[in-house]
Amino acid sequence: MQYTFSLIVIILSLSIGATASLAQEVIVPVNHYPPWRIVNTSEDIGGINIKLMDTLLSKIGLKATYVVRPWKRGQRMMKTGTADIMNGLLKNKEREESMIFLAPPYKTKSTKAFYVLKNSQIKINSYNDLYKYKIGVSLGSHFFPQFDNDVRLTKDSGNDALNNLIKLKFHRIDTFIMTETVGDYLCNKEEYRGLFKKAEYKYNKPLAVYFAVSKKSPLAQRVPELNAALKGMVESGQAQKIITEFIYGKNYTN
Repeated sequence: MQYTFSLIVIILSLSIGATASLAQEVIVPVNHYPPWRIVNTSEDIGGINIKLMDTLLSKIGLKATYVVRPWKRGQRMMKTGTADIMNGLLKNKEREESMIFLAPPYKTKSTKAFYVLKNSQIKINSYNDLYKYKIGVSLGSHFFPQFDNDVRLTKDSGNDALNNLIKLKFHRIDTFIMTETVGDYLCNKEEYRGLFKKAEYKYNKPLAVYFAVSKKSPLAQRVPELNAALKGMVESGQAQKIITEFIYGKNYTN
C-alpha cells in the first residue's frame, strides 16, 4: 500500500511539473516591422518590442517563444488563443473583444507619417489632401481613428510595411502611411536611400501603444502580475530607456 501511494505521488508530481513547464511557454506572434520588430530569420528576431517583451515576461518568470506570422494572422491567433501576448497594439473595440490590454501603455505617442517618391509632385500638406491619392496601408494595422474609419479615402492594402515601399517605388500607389520611426528606418536602408521623402502632413497627437493578452490564453490569469510589472517598467523609465537606446544609441542624452 505504501509503495502504491508513493508511486501515485511521484506520478502526480511529474504531471504537475510537466503542466507547469508547458504553462511557462508564452507564444508571441511577430512580423518584420523594424526597428520595433526585426525578423532576420525565424531564429534571429530582435527589435525594440522584442526587448520590451522579454523584459516584461522575465519579471514574472516567463520567456517568450516567438513565431513569425503576418500581423493580421497574429491577431487572429490572439482571438483563438493560439497566441498568448502581443505588443505594439493600438486599442480599439474590435481588439478588446478578444484581448485584455495591459495598463499602462508603454508608449503614449506614435507619430504617423506619409511618404512619397522624392521627385514626386504630390503635396500632402493637410489631411484633406489625402482624398486625392491612393494610399498604401498594411493589412491588420491601425494608424489613427480619423484615418482608420474614413471610408472616403482610397486605401490599398499590402502585406506589410516593406511591401508598401516596393509598391510606391514602382508607382502602384501614390503614398503610404507608416509609423514615423519605422518609415525612417526602412527608407534609410541602402536599397531605398534617396528614393522617398516625408510629406508635410503628419499625425502626431497622443496615441497610446499597448501590450495585450489573449482572453483565451492561460496567461490571462496573470494579468494583474503583468500590469504591476509593466507599471514598474514605465514609471521607472526602463521602458522608455529601452526605446531611446535602441533608436539613438546608449550614449543618447536629451
